[in-house]
Amino acid sequence: MIRPRSPPMPRIIFEPGSRAVELAEGERLLNAAWKGGVGIKSVCGGRGRCGSCLVEIDSGRSAADALSPACDEEKSLLPADMQGRAYRLACMANVAGDATVLIPPESEAVRSPPRKPYTVSDITPRPLVARFTIDVEPASMESAVPLRGRLEQALAGARRRRPRAIPVSAIADYSREPSFDTAREVTATLYGGREVIQLLPGRRNRLCGIAADIGTTSIVVFLCDLARGEILSVSTAANPQALYGEDVISRMTQVQREPASLLTMQRLIVEELNRLTREGAQAAGIAASDIVDAVVVGNPTMQHILIGVSPEPLGRGPYLPVLSEGVSLEAAGLGLDIARRARVFVFPMPSGYIGGDTLAALLTRGPEFYRGSQLLVDIGTNGEVVLAHEGLLAATSCATGPVYEGAHIRCGVRAAPGAIERIWVDDKGRIRWSAIPEADGSRDPRPIGLCGSGVISGVAALVGAGILKPDGAFAAAGFHPQLRTNGAGLADELVLAPAGRTRTGRDIVISQKDVRNVQLGKAALRAGIELLLRTHNVEKLDHVYLAGTFGNHLEPEDILEIGLVPPIDVSRIRSIGNAAGDGARMALFDARERRRVLRLSRRLKVLELSTRAEFQDMFVAATELTRAPLAPL
Repeated sequence: MIRPRSPPMPRIIFEPGSRAVELAEGERLLNAAWKGGVGIKSVCGGRGRCGSCLVEIDSGRSAADALSPACDEEKSLLPADMQGRAYRLACMANVAGDATVLIPPESEAVRSPPRKPYTVSDITPRPLVARFTIDVEPASMESAVPLRGRLEQALAGARRRRPRAIPVSAIADYSREPSFDTAREVTATLYGGREVIQLLPGRRNRLCGIAADIGTTSIVVFLCDLARGEILSVSTAANPQALYGEDVISRMTQVQREPASLLTMQRLIVEELNRLTREGAQAAGIAASDIVDAVVVGNPTMQHILIGVSPEPLGRGPYLPVLSEGVSLEAAGLGLDIARRARVFVFPMPSGYIGGDTLAALLTRGPEFYRGSQLLVDIGTNGEVVLAHEGLLAATSCATGPVYEGAHIRCGVRAAPGAIERIWVDDKGRIRWSAIPEADGSRDPRPIGLCGSGVISGVAALVGAGILKPDGAFAAAGFHPQLRTNGAGLADELVLAPAGRTRTGRDIVISQKDVRNVQLGKAALRAGIELLLRTHNVEKLDHVYLAGTFGNHLEPEDILEIGLVPPIDVSRIRSIGNAAGDGARMALFDARERRRVLRLSRRLKVLELSTRAEFQDMFVAATELTRAPLAPL
């Protein structure tokens, strides 16, 4: 019997890149992108809420035939001015036939984020691992001592403290090495002074480890020489979990909706860690077997997913982590391609929203941080705030949303070449801007959109020039020639770059809705800071330290102009770069820092904002774009 041939599956070609994907009729366009490894922004995780996955359809037939019709919900998120183009949202359009999909620059997921800044400091290495060469007696009929016994005898003779019995797993790994049973010289690696984690025939002198900072948006891996206290290489990439949404809430929701996605997200992050480690090791000429220790930090959601624990409880009251203590896992069990029995130390998580990255940043602060009143702020999708005041250490977390990373902004993009990163008003009242240069240092005069620092810079500049009022509303329509009005004659957006001068072919603007989103994110952070200060009776701060990549790119004057932090002399606001990565390296180089981070975690008092009735009133007051202090409630 001849079976009827199945009809051909629809074929989608994504541009730029000409990547072709076949999938069943009726599947979402966003699914096609995921299957083909095509990076399309999806801030809300494909739930049809944000409009960030905007694409343009150029089908062989009509665009209407290639995809399902747009529903009212999708239409409400599409650009008001389609300019004759067939725009759709990839998460809401179902495939009906062959199509070519054009991904505009502002919808591309960032593959290579800007390298996170880090601090190089002198450090005396005291690693938790040690390596030395032992002389092993050859086998003989006279002594008849098995290999394991001879190895243990050699270890005992080489160490003051007798190591524990060599684990069977370490012997099994060693037995797979060439000439394992005849080698006279053997390199032994010990963890914590007594536990044998690796045996290799011959003399191996390199003692290396990795420190990884896993952010919601990006990942950085430092390959380090543990004997010399040196950084050998730094590798950075976008977090591949962004397929499931660009904030932690989206990823928690994804696990709740589809439990199997937890292991998928874990696999994605482990594969990316392996790729970055391999890239760094090849550049430094280091073998994977010479990487014998690892430290990982991240926010609680990232740390839960990495170790394969569901982050669901983090998203519902009482917002507690599944486990709060630091954990030590074997690399092989986690799937990391370094020495199989190397330990991977994952930092503690004091609460559901204060994680190892915050503790790592605290590690970088010296004794002066604990004198007077100091504030450490990491501004991102989730803003973490730590207060050090007269021996007290307190923290809170604020749901600022992804607006500071360019999301929920009409022309928002990630920090990438072509993104406007700074805006100012010159002495003639003209609005000026500068964009992130290309990798080779050149600058294309046509921007692609606004990144997070550009949004903050723009709002601050417009407030300072009076184009924006303190309540966030634009001034009257005739106040500035670049203001544009809506149907009611009210100014509701400001044109930074007209369509003819952009790479997207569309105007790049700051809209009234953009300003409102900045106000919401700013208010959440400022209200959290104020509540933390008032809870502990702190009236004046000595310093504010800005941690993280985003904080490193903010101008202190800008954050004071819009009231992101309480009033303080601008010289007392300091950027400290990727403090989380710096702290992770400290714990890699020095075993004492791992003990210190455990003490810090126990000492930290966490303020849960959702339990404080006054937070809402403080939040409303903090929406004002002003330098003034918040009035008492």
